[in-house]
Amino acid sequence: MAISIQSLFNSTADIYRLKLISGKGGAERPVSWMYYTEDVSTLNFLRGGELVVTTGMEIGRYEDNTGKAREEFLVEYLSKLVNAVSEQGASGLILNLGKYILTVPEEIKQLCQRLQLPLLTMPWEIHIIDIMQDYGNRIVNDRQKGQSLEKTLFNAMFNHADFNVVQLENTAFAGSKNYSVVLMDLPEVLAEKDEDGFKRYMDYSFNVKTGLHAGEYSYFLHENKIVYVFHDDAHEHFSKIERAARREKIFEGMRLSVSGVCSTARELSEEYRHADLALKLCNQETLAGDYEKLGVFKLLGEVQDRRVLEQMYDSVLGPLNEFGKDKLEDYLNTLRLYLGSSGRVQKTAEENFTHRNTVNYRIRKICDTLNIDLSDGETRYMIQTALYIKDMLEKL
Repeated sequence: MAISIQSLFNSTADIYRLKLISGKGGAERPVSWMYYTEDVSTLNFLRGGELVVTTGMEIGRYEDNTGKAREEFLVEYLSKLVNAVSEQGASGLILNLGKYILTVPEEIKQLCQRLQLPLLTMPWEIHIIDIMQDYGNRIVNDRQKGQSLEKTLFNAMFNHADFNVVQLENTAFAGSKNYSVVLMDLPEVLAEKDEDGFKRYMDYSFNVKTGLHAGEYSYFLHENKIVYVFHDDAHEHFSKIERAARREKIFEGMRLSVSGVCSTARELSEEYRHADLALKLCNQETLAGDYEKLGVFKLLGEVQDRRVLEQMYDSVLGPLNEFGKDKLEDYLNTLRLYLGSSGRVQKTAEENFTHRNTVNYRIRKICDTLNIDLSDGETRYMIQTALYIKDMLEKL
């Protein structure tokens, strides 16, 4: 989470006589630092998220060196500058108007609009050093506040003794009535090699692509997971994160999940656990999990002692282990389909790609081994619960 161009503009537009003339759709982009340049070739040094400022001195040099009017070179130079700023992942561009650049051509405004690159102007009378120093201080202060908020939310989840709700004052989370969590698998190889670099990628590239706004969330890395914390119901945010992740190669095969909603920050530890459960039980095709859609697994997930679940499974279906591992899986799959189809043998046979006689034989064998009657409702409930427990234990 970092300070945005929009935030900087809102608080300093009058001080520096700034105008946001194009690319307003990208104004929520976070700013990592200020970068002054008069040479497009130096933009290769950008690391992402910078707010670039220039006077366009190169345009004046063109006029001095060629004797031709600067207007002939203006659009060409600014187009090259804007495209380079965008390609290098900078957040925006400020043009210092009055000496080398007198007006901004319409073509440049349209280019910035297409790229959704915020284009700002300020008059020549404003000293670049002043705005750079001011913005640098604001960026550092915001970064410190962001790190403090991350630590506070971390403590709210994992270290209650060091958490005090007062620590959320003067943050976007102050006075919130709802809190929720989104988890995403952390690409371990990338993070282990360069955690700082990965955080920069998250701050100034990935999170920008999600469309999340700076004040909506905080995030940190924990136990090979990216932990997003929101001060509202995260489901809409989750959809944005999921869409962005599916377009990023480094998140290929990574799982995502979303928790339920709690009403106090201290309950975030429970929502983290809920999101973690949904992550482990996520749909294997979509690799996405929603705690609110876990059904009976929500109830089973509240059983903290794994041995209780193992004992329950063994007491209900344990005798079937005598069939041997391979045969056991076939029998349990048949049993699952049989219960799911309300005991319809033909439907079970079709879904199991086997003959109805095979289904009848297996169901009879199961009933004899377990000494049960599957026409009894309570028995079917216990069997189905045991099957849910098996699925859950395997995924956990």
